[in-house]
Amino acid sequence: MQSVKKILNTTTDSEILEEYVCTGCGNKVQVVKMKMLFGPNKGEWFETKKGCDCEVIGIIKTQQQEAKNARLMKIFEENSLINPSLREATFDNFIPGEFGRALEKAKKYVSEFDIKNPKNLLFQGSFGTGKSHLSVSIAKALTAKGYTTIFISTPKLLTKIRNTYNKNSELGEEKIINSLATVDLVVFDDIGAEGETSGWVVQKLFEIIDLRAGKHNIYTTNLSSAEFEITKDMGRIFSRMLINTDLIKMNGTDYRKRQFLKGGA
Repeated sequence: MQSVKKILNTTTDSEILEEYVCTGCGNKVQVVKMKMLFGPNKGEWFETKKGCDCEVIGIIKTQQQEAKNARLMKIFEENSLINPSLREATFDNFIPGEFGRALEKAKKYVSEFDIKNPKNLLFQGSFGTGKSHLSVSIAKALTAKGYTTIFISTPKLLTKIRNTYNKNSELGEEKIINSLATVDLVVFDDIGAEGETSGWVVQKLFEIIDLRAGKHNIYTTNLSSAEFEITKDMGRIFSRMLINTDLIKMNGTDYRKRQFLKGGA
């Protein structure tokens, strides 16, 4: 069988203008000038490329990235313990009010996220100021960038672990904790809301937070620094939370109260 190049060079209907190796796909590419043989433009000359697979490779890469993003979102949705009111939370629908600086820091955390340089955030302040909203927004933004994230309501997490002790439970404590150990970012929301300052709850919480040492974490809490120091065990948790952590204080009027005072729903 004659080579394509030989065939093209022996016909007046086509001409090889250039040959090169594509830096994108690595294939040998020919730029060919050909005469239109059919249709309304019959007899006209046009140029085309033969041998380049960049377009096909681009389509495959796009499909692979879309599949990866779907898997990452599935990890977030299946493993996160998130209140229904926060499921639609994003940076775009966060109303900053007096917390514009907190919003800027949250966005900066996403833009500077480096898996090799773990950093933490601690949102500390009064009820309803948007701490959880910003944390969910960060997790979603990082998921969109290709990182694995989980958002955990701490009281729900502890309840879920406690339920594994039931002999009829299909889910083991080890599986839950391992899922937290392996992802790129974990948000521990509402730490201290369980209301216990010692015992199993505090010990288990310390164990989980200690397990995440050296990785990216975000913490939210309504407790003040003094309230964390009520007991030695709570103090140990707070000490772990402060390692390599940027503190963002969000004390202010409850968002729902602000809406009520403005006459909103």
